[in-house]
Formats: sequence, C-alpha cells, structure tokens
Amino acid sequence: MPLFIKITLIMKGDTMDRLSYYIEKQYGNNPRWFEEEVNQGNHAQRISEVINNRDYLSGRHKVLLRQDSQYKGKQLIVNKTIINYAKTVIKFHNTYLLGKPVQLSCNDENTLKTFSDIYRLGQYSTVDYEILDRVNKFGDAYEAVYVDNGVIKSKVLDNACSYPVYDDIGEYISFIEYWTDAYTNISFWNVYYPTYVEHWDNEGGELRLVSTDKSVGLPIHYHNFSDEDYNFGVALLDDIRPIMDALEDTMAKMSDSIYVNVLNPMPVAIGQRIESSIPSDAVGFVMNLDVGDFKYANCSLDYNSIKLYLDNMKQFLNDVACMPSVLGSSTNIANISEVSMQILLMMANVYADENKKWLNIGFQERFDMFKKILDMQGIKVDGDVEVIYNVSMPVASTEMIANLKALQEMGAISRETIMEKTEYVSDVDVEKKRLDGENVSRETNVDDVVNPSK
Repeated sequence: MPLFIKITLIMKGDTMDRLSYYIEKQYGNNPRWFEEEVNQGNHAQRISEVINNRDYLSGRHKVLLRQDSQYKGKQLIVNKTIINYAKTVIKFHNTYLLGKPVQLSCNDENTLKTFSDIYRLGQYSTVDYEILDRVNKFGDAYEAVYVDNGVIKSKVLDNACSYPVYDDIGEYISFIEYWTDAYTNISFWNVYYPTYVEHWDNEGGELRLVSTDKSVGLPIHYHNFSDEDYNFGVALLDDIRPIMDALEDTMAKMSDSIYVNVLNPMPVAIGQRIESSIPSDAVGFVMNLDVGDFKYANCSLDYNSIKLYLDNMKQFLNDVACMPSVLGSSTNIANISEVSMQILLMMANVYADENKKWLNIGFQERFDMFKKILDMQGIKVDGDVEVIYNVSMPVASTEMIANLKALQEMGAISRETIMEKTEYVSDVDVEKKRLDGENVSRETNVDDVVNPSK
C-alpha cells in the first residue's frame, strides 16, 4: 500500500489507529516505546520550565544571584529581598473565577441531578480550582477521571511527571505519567491508551509490566491559548517574571544604596590632614582644626526618578497580570457603584473570560467521560450539561437584592436561581429543603385554625 494512502487512512481512523502508526513510525513497534518517548527533547524542555516555575514560586528568584561586595574593607552582604507577588496574582485570578463553586445547567432534570451528585461526591469544586491553578502556574493541567468504589472521581496529575503524546498532525493520541522514586531509585510509567492503562516499573533492574486497567479515555489536557504551540499553553507566571525580576533588582540596589551612601556618610576634612582615625559610628564628636573644615558627605538619591520608574514598573506588572491597579494602592474606593467596580475589574474580567473558554473545552470532555462511566454502570442520562461560573465580583448587596426581586416579580427568574446568585446561601439544596419544611409547617398551622376538630 502506498505510504500516502496509508497516512490518509490513519488520519481518518480512531485514536488507537493513529497511536499504532505513531509507534510504528517513530519507534519501530517497540513495546517499550514510552521509555524513549519521555526522553524526547520537547518533553525535557517543557518539564524543565515546569521545575523552573515551581522553584520561582518557592522563592528561588534571580535576585538571590546578586554577588556580595566590599565596603570599608569588609564584606558587604547585599540586599536580596524576595517579593513573591506572583503568588498573589495567581491566587487572585484563581479565586476570582473559581473561588465560588460553579453551577451546572441542563434541560434534563435527571441528568442535572446525576451530574450534581457526581460533583458533590467527587469534590469537583476543589478539582476545578486546582486545574486553574496549575494552568496559571505552568500553562497546562492534566485530569485523570476514574472510579473509586463506584464513585466517579478525578485526580490532577503532577505537571513534572506528565508527558502528553501528540502525533505529527497535532492529534492527542497517548499520555505517559513517569517519575522516579527518590529513595528507592525505582522508575514508574503509567502509559495511557484510549481504552486502557499499562502500569510499568523497573524494580529489580528490569522493565516489567505490573498491571493493566480499563480506562474511559486519556487524561484531559487543559491548556490556555499560546501563540507558539497550539497543543500547549503558556503560564501567566512566564509573563510577569521578567517584570518582577526587574523590580526586585531595583529594590535591592536601592536598599544597598540607602545603607551605603545615605545612612553611612563619608568624613571629609578640608585644609588639614587628620592623623588619627575616626570611628565609623561616631556621633556627637567634637573636632578642633587649626585650619580648614570638616564635614560628613553623603550621596543624595534622585527620589523622583526612582519613584517614577517603580510606579511605571508596577503599572506594567498590573497590566500584564490583568490585575486591578487599585489593589494594593491607597486609592479610596468606598461607596462606589457596581458599574464603577466593573470598570476597575475590567481586565480581570477579560482574563476570566479567556480562562472560561479553555476550561469549557476540558469540562465537556469530562462530561463525556461521566456519560461513558454512567453507561457502564447501567445509568442512562440525556441532555447537554453546561457550566455557569460564579465570578467573585464585589457587588453592592442592596443593588443585587433589588435586581433579583425585580426579576422575580417579572417572572423572569426562579427561586432556585435567586439562591444561587446570592452570597447569603451557601448550599442551595439544603436551603430548598428548609424552605419546603417551613411551607409544610405553615400549611399545617393554617389547617389547624380552619379545622380545629382535626
């Protein structure tokens, strides 16, 4: 069969066909192909970037590389203050979009209840938050859906151990989870195929297949949108690190300059040489000179220029990070309207909307896996499930309540939706049961008054 015809058939085939062709072409049908795959240069570079970002978030910044110097004949330990503003930025965006659990929507009540139960039992609000956190830190996140004692759950895999496999046309065909135990030096491979997972290790010095499990699909690959690679994302951290490095470097040098040149002035004698030494910490000394003058000289900092530079850098940082510039400033934002608050948070809303796009892609893959698992359990569900986000936008409570009341009076909103939108109700299902109980009690009391003989 001509090669181009074979390639065409493979492209039209399923994921397993494309994976088989990939293993044949790249590794000559080697059953241990995954050993070579994890050592490919593209994987090594990506894992290295993950580790670098992890180190940065742990406080290992460029400013720590500053070299100590000499001052007055002694070693001067230069300032190396770390400002881990990146963690604040990431926490803000995580909490802004997913600090409040998402709501599920579906036109089929049975499907909605089933999926809502899965979310509750599987603690998916925590899983969603962790996915967004990983993408903001590393550009990518990987979710493995599985069943534990009949309960559908998900695990967010470690980015430093994750190797998604794409073929030459950019199709996601396999996934490898690979790590080496630091204490035993045993390596482990979990190789995901479209319908099953192989578990390998090299305990005893020889590569061996330990077990095989069924699967409902490859781990879901979440990633934002990158201009360099369609299949992988770019971390928010990567955009703000250069600005943070510049800020930390400037602040460190300012601190050294204030200590050396301002707080430690140099003694200067004019017209007469002073033979004896002057203590470096001399305060209140009196000196008698026959001629000339004596004074302490120090350098003056160009405060306005430095402040202008730092203010501009902080503004650039907030712009790149899509952070409201009002945060961390002394600006008074009391008693502003909801519209004004939306304007202040416009860039945060833009970034949240971008995150919703790639999150929704991954969520739909997750829902498809839910349906496959439910079908295997003999549970039939119909209807398309959508996600409704509850953005942590500061709101004026009075305005919000008035708007919800007006919508209810118009018949344009349900009681359940009102409870979902208000911050005063944490669990909608529990609150509905409480209200139903109050209504039953109220009806009973009325019946006792009308029919006292009962």
